[in-house]
Order: sequence, then C-alpha cells, then structure tokens
Amino acid sequence: MDDEHPLDPEATAALIAEQRARVEGATAVDARVLFGAWGLAWLLGFGLLWATALDEPLVAVDVDAALAVFAALLVAAGVVTAVHITARSRGVRGVSARQGALYGWAWFLGFAVVWALAFALRRAGAAEDVVSLVMMGTSVVLVGTLYMAGGALWDSTTQWALGAVITVVTVAALLVGLPHAYLVMCLGGGGAMLAAAAVEAVRRRRARGL
Repeated sequence: MDDEHPLDPEATAALIAEQRARVEGATAVDARVLFGAWGLAWLLGFGLLWATALDEPLVAVDVDAALAVFAALLVAAGVVTAVHITARSRGVRGVSARQGALYGWAWFLGFAVVWALAFALRRAGAAEDVVSLVMMGTSVVLVGTLYMAGGALWDSTTQWALGAVITVVTVAALLVGLPHAYLVMCLGGGGAMLAAAAVEAVRRRRARGL
C-alpha cells in the first residue's frame, strides 16, 4: 500500500479482521486443551473409583489408592489449565484480564467450600459413603454451574451446554447412588467434556475453512 494505491475499504476491513483473528488466536484460551485435560481426568478417575468400589472389584486397587490416583489426575489437569491460561493471557490487560481473574477466584473459593464441607462432615461423624457422595455431588454441580456461568459470560454455547449436561448428569448420579454413581460421572461427565473438546475442534476447523 502507498499513496498512489491505497487499500479500498473492503480490503482494509479484511486486513483488520485477519489481524484481529491472529491476535485472538494467540491469546484466546483453547477450550480443546481444557476440556480434553479435565475430560480425561474425570473419565479415568471416576472410572477407577467405580472399578474399585464394586462389591467384586474389577481391579486390584483399594479405594484409598484410587482416590490418590484420581487426585493426581485432577492436579495434572489443573497444572495443564494453569500453564495454558498463563501462557495465553500473558500481556492481556483490561476488562478481559479482570474477568478471567475473578472467574478463576470463583473456582478456587467454590472448591474451598467443598473441601471444608467434607472436613465438617467427617468431624461430625458422617459415614464415609455419605462424605464421598456429598463431595462428588457438590464438586461436580459446582463445575457444571461455573461452566454455565462462564458460557454466559463469554457467550460460549458449547461451554454453557457442557455445564448443563454435567448438572443433569450429577442429578442422575445422585439418584443412582454409589458405587454406580461413579460410572455415571465417568461416562456422562468425562464423556461430555471430551465430546465438548471434539465439538470445539470441529468448530475451529470450520472457522478456518478447512
């Protein structure tokens, strides 16, 4: 472009749109990474809990070991999430950064309440099955609610729908009861997250025109 051959309005608009897409692609959080990491953690973790909690366990692992493995999977998914979001949000300022920070604190404080509730139930002498069911129910419904809130905040139909599915699956799991509630969460919760990751991958491919 020079003074003798300026860009026409359509070309200018196309150039601006292309540059904006590049910036958004470099800074926007990739839902495929987050849904994939957490979906895999739920699928394997809840699946292992179900396999060990049966009257005739399918694997030679006790429940405490299964819980430890599940906790490690959740920590790994959390690390993947933190690293990814930190890398994508580096240099981002303003309203978007503030919204992301407040949303992150909502997750932290919400799960602090879940763990405090579990501690209070154990101290009150509640049976371990009751504690397990309450912890599972409150934690996953919190995830579903926050996903719906995030979907509404960032106008993401996929994220909102995932939160709604997880909430409905939680209701089904609580009605089924332990130990099969773990299988419901494994397939319904973890499966829904992996399905959302696949949907996001298709959406991105279509957006690129591939």
